[in-house]
Amino acid sequence: MLDASLTYLRDGDDAVITAVIGGLLLLASPLVIPSVLVLGYLTRVVRRTADGDDAPPAFEEWGELFVDGLKAFAVVFVYSLLPLAVVATAAVVSLGAFVVVPGSSDGGAGAFLGAFAVGILVLVAGTVALALSLVGLYVTPAALAAVAESGRVGDGFAVGALWGVVTKRAYATGWLTAAVVVLAGALAIGVLSVVPILGTIAGVFVQFYALVAAAAIVGWTWTDVRPVATEPSEPESAERPAV
Repeated sequence: MLDASLTYLRDGDDAVITAVIGGLLLLASPLVIPSVLVLGYLTRVVRRTADGDDAPPAFEEWGELFVDGLKAFAVVFVYSLLPLAVVATAAVVSLGAFVVVPGSSDGGAGAFLGAFAVGILVLVAGTVALALSLVGLYVTPAALAAVAESGRVGDGFAVGALWGVVTKRAYATGWLTAAVVVLAGALAIGVLSVVPILGTIAGVFVQFYALVAAAAIVGWTWTDVRPVATEPSEPESAERPAV
């Protein structure tokens, strides 16, 4: 799977054009809309590979691409929001604690206890936020694959169905493989960034290539771990045969 992912985009008919467009969109990603389009393309990669089509998609039908990207953005945003909310809440509570804790102004025992309590709160909040971040990173690819398959954003938050996916060994293996590809891409970007400007620009194209490879791995993994749809039972006919 790892070797196939590294040649996935390269073996496409329009590999150079796709890589150039994807890299340029990543360069412009601070404008938000280009990053949404990249997410839309990655969603297409996941959908195609999950359906058994190993031909890389082209950048076309931009309206649909943008809609797919918005759905993926919503999933990524929500899964990253909870850890941020924990950190923000801890910051607000900590700030309030320094204001209302008795003795905080005279440097007495109250100040010490208040500072100790705030320190414990920050430590606990940081630990919880880290744990939630790791969980979010692990579940997000499955959520994105579910949305890519059905087109429904709600499927990215179907806890029961996703739990049955992320607890499978095949998913863990696929997730680790995709993570290795992304980390390798990040390492290459770090090396290239040593060269001013040109190295940074080249690193963006490497990043796009690595993201596409990781998306292909997610799609292939989803083929093996996707929830099995159950066929709804046929409703009974309103008419009953006469006896």
